[in-house]
Amino acid sequence: MQRGFCVWLVSGLLLGLAMSPPAQSSVVGPPGYIVGQVPFPGTVQGDVAVIGTAVFTGQGTFGPGTQSLVRRDWDGTVTTVMNGLNSIGGLAGNHQYLFVTDNGGEQVGAATGDTVFVVSNPTSVSAPINAVGAEIAPPGSIPFAQGIALDAAGRPYVGDPAGDNVGKVWRYRLFGWPPFEQLQSGYDYIAGLAFDPSGRLFFGEVNAVTFEGRVYVFNPVTNTVSLLATGLSGAYDQVFDHRGKLLVSGGFTPSFSSSTIVEIDSAGNATQFAEGFAFSTGLDVDPISGRVYVVDFGASALTTFTPVERLFPGGGVVASDCWSEFSDVLPLLNKKGKPTSKVVCKDGDACDRDGAENGSCLFAVGLCLRVPRTGCTPPTLTSLEITQPGQPTPDASVVQLQTWAQGALTGTSPECVGPVPVQVPLISTPKGLRPAQKKLRVRTYGSSGRPDVDRLTLRCTP
Repeated sequence: MQRGFCVWLVSGLLLGLAMSPPAQSSVVGPPGYIVGQVPFPGTVQGDVAVIGTAVFTGQGTFGPGTQSLVRRDWDGTVTTVMNGLNSIGGLAGNHQYLFVTDNGGEQVGAATGDTVFVVSNPTSVSAPINAVGAEIAPPGSIPFAQGIALDAAGRPYVGDPAGDNVGKVWRYRLFGWPPFEQLQSGYDYIAGLAFDPSGRLFFGEVNAVTFEGRVYVFNPVTNTVSLLATGLSGAYDQVFDHRGKLLVSGGFTPSFSSSTIVEIDSAGNATQFAEGFAFSTGLDVDPISGRVYVVDFGASALTTFTPVERLFPGGGVVASDCWSEFSDVLPLLNKKGKPTSKVVCKDGDACDRDGAENGSCLFAVGLCLRVPRTGCTPPTLTSLEITQPGQPTPDASVVQLQTWAQGALTGTSPECVGPVPVQVPLISTPKGLRPAQKKLRVRTYGSSGRPDVDRLTLRCTP
């Protein structure tokens, strides 16, 4: 991490240092989102990636071999996945592979760096692997390796923010040597990469002189680049949210009192999504819940934004249906377009959180309390219970969800807990595998009125 790139990155970090790391209460999100946190043992570093029910981020201080990649599982267990990193830039992956960029290889004592690393089967790694030997390109081959994104086939693309009109976007070769080929060049500080569903590559840039942020779009069909947005107060990372808007981190309020995230629509119009960060860096979005995960410089927790429109009230009475609502599920819709209480997933599809066709479906289920909805004003919540009709013993993960929800009853603002995994094994018969299901019922009691009763059926099909 040298010369111009260091100037670009450090300028944002210094502004972050000038402001004390904000508490969750000082982070302000847009209407219709519930702000939360995912705690880690130490300061979160670099980027964030969500795979299944696990969350990955960096830990450790900047230095030769002093940073590591960790995984936080649903129950709060934190496992070191890779050690020996220097300066984590970006993360991108799936159940098969998690790719990590590092741009600190020039540091005295660094054994590797300035390249891209890979972790196979990242959600099942039980002991840390060393970064040395895990490179997919020679150390030093991408000197400023920062943002990274995968195309639909899982092929990595990497931003190289070298500055001074020599910033590049690299693409992993399917065949040949060296492993990465130059896709785009002639930019300053390349900042964040993201693919849209059509396969277009969006990449950010920060001007080396003015530090103005821009977003460009590369169309692989026409092999052309167009300018989407300009005049941004910064650009660090980017990701598409569940609405199809591009979220861009690394900006600042006009007074520089805090760092921001902006959202950009298809016409290039940018509006503020959230503020109150010291310096917003890494971003990721869970595709099912729509939850946005943010790395904030100097914080020991990720900030989350859960969209209310992706919550499921559970089918109770409108006046009390907001007391508790299910998160991280996408129920089937009836003929009128209204959500039913059923969630159906085919083994191995994207809705299956274990990412494998293995004879069972792994669902994620969370709960949000005191959800802001028209026509519903929750009283003081007094108790909550979760049962699983048809099961003599509830799943251990569901018991844990109940415990967390009970611990959040005394709050006064919207709050989400979980999600937890719920495994639904298919039924094995002599004629093959058959569908199976599990049911959940939540009763939430308040200081007045009848309880809010919510129901959910999780159905797995072969």
